Amino acid sequence: MPAAAWPQTAAPAAAPLPVLPTVEVRASGSVDALAEQAQEQAREALSQRAGGTALVTADSFRQGRAATLTDALAWAPGVLAQTRHGQEARFSIRGSGIQRGFLMRGIQIYQDGTPLNQADGAGDFQSVDPLSTQYVEVWRGANALEYGANGLGGAVNFVSPTGLTAPRASLRLQAGSFGQQQVQASLAGRHEALDGYLSVSDSRQDGWREQSATRTRRVSANVGAQVGEGLELRAFLAYLDADLQMPGSLTRAALNTDPRQAAPGYVNQNAVNNYTRTRGAVRATWQLSDQVRWTTVAHTSERDRFHAMTMGILQQDLRDSGFDSRVVAAWGPAGLTRQLTAGLSSARLKGEEWRFANVGGQAGAATGRNTLRARQDTLYGEYAHGLDERWTVQAGAQAVRVKRRVDNHTTPSASYDTAFDHVAPKLGVLYALTPTAQAYANVSGSDEVPPIGEMVVRPQWPLGHPQKATTVEAGWRGRAGDLSWDMAVYHARVRHELLALTDATGAALGTTNADRTVHQGLELSASVPVAPSFALRLQYLYNDFRFDGDPLYGDKRLAGIPPHLLRAELRWKAAPWLTVTPGLEWLPGKTWVDHANTVSTPGYALWNLTFSGELGQGWSWFVEGRNLSDRRYVATTAVQAQVRGADGAYYFPGDGRAVYAGLSWRMP
Repeated sequence: MPAAAWPQTAAPAAAPLPVLPTVEVRASGSVDALAEQAQEQAREALSQRAGGTALVTADSFRQGRAATLTDALAWAPGVLAQTRHGQEARFSIRGSGIQRGFLMRGIQIYQDGTPLNQADGAGDFQSVDPLSTQYVEVWRGANALEYGANGLGGAVNFVSPTGLTAPRASLRLQAGSFGQQQVQASLAGRHEALDGYLSVSDSRQDGWREQSATRTRRVSANVGAQVGEGLELRAFLAYLDADLQMPGSLTRAALNTDPRQAAPGYVNQNAVNNYTRTRGAVRATWQLSDQVRWTTVAHTSERDRFHAMTMGILQQDLRDSGFDSRVVAAWGPAGLTRQLTAGLSSARLKGEEWRFANVGGQAGAATGRNTLRARQDTLYGEYAHGLDERWTVQAGAQAVRVKRRVDNHTTPSASYDTAFDHVAPKLGVLYALTPTAQAYANVSGSDEVPPIGEMVVRPQWPLGHPQKATTVEAGWRGRAGDLSWDMAVYHARVRHELLALTDATGAALGTTNADRTVHQGLELSASVPVAPSFALRLQYLYNDFRFDGDPLYGDKRLAGIPPHLLRAELRWKAAPWLTVTPGLEWLPGKTWVDHANTVSTPGYALWNLTFSGELGQGWSWFVEGRNLSDRRYVATTAVQAQVRGADGAYYFPGDGRAVYAGLSWRMP
C-alpha cells in the first residue's frame, strides 16, 4: 500500500445528499471490494452530517498493537483516549465525563447500531474487540441525534465484519512486553441469500504495574439473510468474559519511588473488576421503495459483575433490553435533497446489586442490597432540505424521558424513584465548497441525566438537575487527492455540569451540579502526503474547559483533561514488505489534578516506532515499540475538587518501554 493510501481517519468531504445510501451490501464481488464499498457508503453518510463526524478504518490500527479501546480510538478526530492501566481508560469527547472514575459517562457506545452502554448511560471499555471491527463511526457532540445519543460527548459505533465483507478465514497472533499475549481467529462465508461471520479471541497481559493483570475472552458472531425483495434480517450474538486486576492510583511520592507498585491495600484486598456479558440483537431492514427505508433493531444483554475494591465489594446482576425503529424517506429533484429521518428508541435496565465487606478479596459481611431500574425513551426526528446544489439545511430534535429508580433494601430512606423530561433541538447548515470538501456549522442542545451510580440520595446535598449544554460548532473537512483533513471548533455553555465538588468548608459533596461551566476547543486531524513514499498523520486537540464565575472556583480550569495533545506519525513505505513509522505523542504543559488548580502534573513526550509489512499469500507482520525512551510519566489522574496543594493518591503512572510483535494471515 503506498504511503498516499494510508487509511483515512478524517471523514470525507460531502457531495449533495444522495437518496437513501444503502447500509448493507448485497452485490457480487470479492470480500475486499465489498468491504471497501461498505466503508465508502458509511463515509458518505457521515459526510452528510452538518457537524463533526469521522470514520476510522480497522487498517489504521491493525498495523500495530490492537488490544484495547485506546489502541483503536487514539487517532480518531476529537477523541481523547488515555490508558489508566490495562484495559481501563479515560475516554472523553469535548470534556464528557471529566470526573467519572468508574465506567464511563457522556458518550454512547454502540456495536452495529445497538447500545453497549447500560440504559442509565454508564458504559464499559472492554465490551468491544478491536480485532473483530471493520470500521468505527464517530459522532462528536449532538451529531448522533438519530442514535438517540443526548450527552455532551456524542456517540461511537463499532461496525462488525459480516460474511459479505470479511475474509473466509483469518488468524492473528500478538505478543509483547509485560506478558502480553493475544490470539484472534475468524471464519466467514456466504451462500446465495445467507452469510455469516464468527470471531473468537483471547487476550491477556501480566501488566506493567503490580496488580494490573488482565484476561479477556470474546466471541462475536452475526448471520444475515435476504428475505424476498427489499428485506434483510441480521442476528448478532456476543459473549465477553473479562478479568481485570486494579492497581489503583499513587501519590507523587510513591510514583517517584516506584511507579510499578500498586496502591496500598490493592494487592491484599485483590482489587479487581471482573464481569461477563452476553448480548444478542436482531435487525430488520426493509427497503420499502427507492425513497423509503425502515430499520428496526431489538436487543438484550445480561451482565454479571464482581468488583472488589479496598472499601468493599460490589456484585451486580443486570439486564438491559430495548429497541430502535427508524424510517428514512427521501424525495425531491436531483441535487436538491429532501430527506426525513424519524424514529423511536427505548432502553431499560433491571438488576440487583449487593455490597459486602472485602476480606482478602472475598465477600465478607453484607453491607447493602439494592434493586435497580432505569429507562430511557427517545423520540427523534431530523429533516434535511437542499436549498441548491451546494447548500443544505438540517433541523432536528429529540424528546427524551428518563427514569431512575433504586430500592435500597438496607436503608429504605435512601431509595428514590424519579423521572426527567427534556427536548434537545439542533439546527445546522452544510455547504459543499467543492465536490470533495465541505464546511458546516450548527447549534445544538444536549441533556444528560447521571447514571444510577452517581445519583446518591442525601437530603442535605440533593442532586437537583441533569447536566444541560448548548453547543455552537463549525468545521471544515475534505479530501484533495491523497490529502485529507478534518478541523472543527466548538463552544459549549454547560449548566449544572455533573462534578464531584466540595463546599466552602472543604467538605466533599459527592457528585453534584456545578453552576455554569464552559467547554470549548479545537479538533484537528490530517493525513498529508509529503513525498511519493512518505505520508504524515497528525492529530491535535486543544481543550479549554473552565468554570464560569463560580462562587468557589471562579474561572479556574476544570481538572483532568490536558489543554493540549498532539500525536504525529511519519510513514515511510520502503517496500511492500517494509513500512517504517516513527511516532510522537506529546502532551505539552501541565494538567490540573484538582478544580481549585492547586496541584498539577507535568506534560510528557513519548517516542514510538513501528515496523510493518505485507509478506504475500495473505500474511502481514508488525513490530511496535512504545515509549522507547522509557519516560516516567503520569498517563492520567484521578480528578479531585480541592486538595489545597497536598500530595495524594491521584496519579496513574504510564507504561514503561514496551515492544509488541504480531503476525496475521487472511484467506480472501
